[in-house]
Amino acid sequence: MQPEPDHELPADAGSTRDEPDPLLVMYSMPGHLIRRAKQKTTLAFAPITRRFNLTPIQYVVLKTISIRPGVDQAELGDIVGLDTSTTGQVAARLEQRSLIVRRPDGRRQRVEASAEGLALLEQLGPMLEEIQDEVVQPLTAKERQQLLRLLSKMLGVATLYYRPKPRGRRRAPRDPDAAG
Repeated sequence: MQPEPDHELPADAGSTRDEPDPLLVMYSMPGHLIRRAKQKTTLAFAPITRRFNLTPIQYVVLKTISIRPGVDQAELGDIVGLDTSTTGQVAARLEQRSLIVRRPDGRRQRVEASAEGLALLEQLGPMLEEIQDEVVQPLTAKERQQLLRLLSKMLGVATLYYRPKPRGRRRAPRDPDAAG
Protein backbone atom coordinates (compact mmCIF):
# COMPACT_ATOMS: atom_id res chain seq x y z
CA MET A 1 0.00 0.00 0.00
CA GLN A 2 1.45 3.33 -1.08
CA PRO A 3 0.91 6.40 1.08
CA GLU A 4 -1.12 9.20 -0.45
CA PRO A 5 1.01 12.25 -1.33
CA ASP A 6 0.08 15.44 0.51
CA HIS A 7 0.39 17.45 -2.70
CA GLU A 8 0.13 16.89 -6.43
CA LEU A 9 2.97 14.99 -8.02
CA PRO A 10 4.64 16.43 -11.13
CA ALA A 11 3.28 15.13 -14.45
CA ASP A 12 6.52 13.27 -15.12
CA ALA A 13 6.62 11.59 -11.68
CA GLY A 14 5.59 8.22 -13.07
CA SER A 15 4.63 6.57 -16.29
CA THR A 16 0.98 6.08 -15.27
CA ARG A 17 -1.10 6.48 -12.13
CA ASP A 18 -1.25 2.68 -11.76
CA GLU A 19 2.48 2.28 -12.20
CA PRO A 20 4.47 4.70 -10.01
CA ASP A 21 8.02 5.64 -10.83
CA PRO A 22 10.30 3.15 -8.98
CA LEU A 23 12.21 6.07 -7.48
CA LEU A 24 9.02 7.38 -5.88
CA VAL A 25 8.40 3.93 -4.44
CA MET A 26 11.91 3.94 -2.96
CA TYR A 27 11.18 7.30 -1.34
CA SER A 28 8.21 5.76 0.45
CA MET A 29 10.60 3.53 2.43
CA PRO A 30 11.10 4.95 5.94
CA GLY A 31 14.62 3.53 6.26
CA HIS A 32 15.76 5.27 3.09
CA LEU A 33 14.23 8.60 4.11
CA ILE A 34 15.71 8.37 7.62
CA ARG A 35 19.15 7.66 6.13
CA ARG A 36 18.81 10.64 3.80
CA ALA A 37 17.69 12.86 6.69
CA LYS A 38 20.75 11.72 8.67
CA GLN A 39 22.98 12.58 5.69
CA LYS A 40 21.45 16.05 5.51
CA THR A 41 21.90 16.60 9.24
CA THR A 42 25.48 15.29 9.30
CA LEU A 43 26.39 17.47 6.33
CA ALA A 44 24.92 20.53 8.03
CA PHE A 45 26.80 19.85 11.28
CA ALA A 46 30.12 18.88 9.66
CA PRO A 47 31.67 22.36 9.32
CA ILE A 48 31.14 23.14 12.99
CA THR A 49 32.08 19.75 14.36
CA ARG A 50 35.23 19.77 12.19
CA ARG A 51 36.11 23.28 13.32
CA PHE A 52 35.96 22.17 16.95
CA ASN A 53 37.43 18.71 16.25
CA LEU A 54 34.36 17.00 17.67
CA THR A 55 32.28 14.30 16.02
CA PRO A 56 28.48 14.50 16.25
CA ILE A 57 28.38 11.51 18.61
CA GLN A 58 31.11 13.05 20.80
CA TYR A 59 28.96 16.17 21.03
CA VAL A 60 25.88 14.14 22.02
CA VAL A 61 27.86 12.24 24.66
CA LEU A 62 29.42 15.43 26.06
CA LYS A 63 26.07 17.21 26.10
CA THR A 64 24.41 14.25 27.84
CA ILE A 65 27.17 14.14 30.46
CA SER A 66 26.71 17.86 31.10
CA ILE A 67 22.99 17.29 31.67
CA ARG A 68 23.55 14.23 33.88
CA PRO A 69 26.79 14.87 35.80
CA GLY A 70 28.12 11.70 37.40
CA VAL A 71 26.23 9.37 35.06
CA ASP A 72 27.87 5.98 34.74
CA GLN A 73 29.09 4.90 31.32
CA ALA A 74 26.58 2.04 30.99
CA GLU A 75 23.61 4.36 31.57
CA LEU A 76 25.20 6.96 29.30
CA GLY A 77 25.34 4.38 26.49
CA ASP A 78 21.68 3.54 27.03
CA ILE A 79 20.68 7.20 26.90
CA VAL A 80 22.53 7.99 23.67
CA GLY A 81 21.98 4.60 22.00
CA LEU A 82 25.53 3.27 21.98
CA ASP A 83 26.90 -0.11 23.02
CA THR A 84 29.22 -0.30 26.03
CA SER A 85 32.40 -0.60 23.98
CA THR A 86 31.65 2.40 21.76
CA THR A 87 30.58 4.48 24.77
CA GLY A 88 33.92 3.68 26.43
CA GLN A 89 35.85 4.64 23.29
CA VAL A 90 34.00 7.94 22.90
CA ALA A 91 34.49 8.72 26.60
CA ALA A 92 38.21 7.92 26.31
CA ARG A 93 38.59 10.36 23.40
CA LEU A 94 36.74 13.08 25.29
CA GLU A 95 38.89 12.40 28.36
CA GLN A 96 42.09 12.63 26.27
CA ARG A 97 40.98 16.10 25.20
CA SER A 98 40.26 17.02 28.85
CA LEU A 99 36.57 17.58 28.02
CA ILE A 100 35.37 15.05 30.59
CA VAL A 101 36.65 13.41 33.75
CA ARG A 102 36.08 9.71 34.41
CA ARG A 103 36.06 8.44 37.97
CA PRO A 104 35.92 4.79 38.98
CA ASP A 105 33.06 4.04 41.37
CA GLY A 106 33.27 0.40 42.31
CA ARG A 107 32.64 -1.53 39.11
CA ARG A 108 31.35 1.55 37.28
CA GLN A 109 32.94 4.50 35.53
CA ARG A 110 31.23 7.76 36.41
CA VAL A 111 31.71 10.67 34.02
CA GLU A 112 31.43 14.42 34.39
CA ALA A 113 32.07 17.28 32.00
CA SER A 114 35.20 19.26 32.81
CA ALA A 115 35.33 23.05 32.82
CA GLU A 116 36.83 22.84 29.31
CA GLY A 117 33.98 20.58 28.17
CA LEU A 118 31.34 22.92 29.58
CA ALA A 119 33.04 25.91 27.94
CA LEU A 120 33.04 24.11 24.59
CA LEU A 121 29.34 23.29 24.93
CA GLU A 122 28.65 26.94 25.74
CA GLN A 123 30.41 27.94 22.52
CA LEU A 124 28.73 25.30 20.39
CA GLY A 125 25.19 25.71 21.74
CA PRO A 126 23.99 28.69 19.69
CA MET A 127 25.68 27.46 16.49
CA LEU A 128 24.19 23.98 16.72
CA GLU A 129 20.77 25.35 17.59
CA GLU A 130 20.89 27.46 14.43
CA ILE A 131 21.87 24.42 12.36
CA GLN A 132 19.03 22.38 13.88
CA ASP A 133 16.64 25.10 12.74
CA GLU A 134 18.16 25.08 9.23
CA VAL A 135 17.79 21.29 8.92
CA VAL A 136 14.04 21.43 9.60
CA GLN A 137 13.50 24.82 7.93
CA PRO A 138 11.10 23.44 5.28
CA LEU A 139 8.71 22.32 8.05
CA THR A 140 6.16 24.39 9.91
CA ALA A 141 6.42 24.56 13.71
CA LYS A 142 3.58 22.04 13.99
CA GLU A 143 5.26 19.69 11.50
CA ARG A 144 8.55 19.93 13.44
CA GLN A 145 6.78 18.87 16.63
CA GLN A 146 5.02 16.07 14.76
CA LEU A 147 8.33 14.87 13.28
CA LEU A 148 9.95 14.81 16.72
CA ARG A 149 6.95 13.04 18.24
CA LEU A 150 6.89 10.36 15.54
CA LEU A 151 10.65 9.74 15.62
CA SER A 152 10.51 9.52 19.43
CA LYS A 153 7.63 7.08 19.23
CA MET A 154 9.43 5.00 16.62
CA LEU A 155 12.50 4.79 18.87
CA GLY A 156 10.43 4.28 22.02
CA VAL A 157 12.08 7.16 23.86
CA ALA A 158 10.38 9.73 26.03
CA THR A 159 10.82 13.31 24.88
CA LEU A 160 9.04 16.62 25.27
CA TYR A 161 6.82 15.50 22.40
CA TYR A 162 6.16 11.85 23.24
CA ARG A 163 5.71 9.70 26.32
CA PRO A 164 5.64 5.93 25.79
CA LYS A 165 2.77 4.13 27.45
CA PRO A 166 3.87 2.52 30.73
CA ARG A 167 4.50 -1.17 30.50
CA GLY A 168 2.63 -2.63 33.44
CA ARG A 169 1.72 -6.22 34.11
CA ARG A 170 -0.62 -7.35 31.43
CA ARG A 171 -3.62 -9.27 32.55
CA ALA A 172 -4.51 -12.46 30.79
CA PRO A 173 -7.70 -12.09 28.79
CA ARG A 174 -10.71 -13.17 30.77
CA ASP A 175 -12.09 -16.53 29.76
CA PRO A 176 -15.83 -16.05 29.25
CA ASP A 177 -16.41 -19.78 29.84
CA ALA A 178 -14.70 -19.79 33.24
CA ALA A 179 -16.92 -20.11 36.29
CA GLY A 180 -17.12 -16.87 38.20
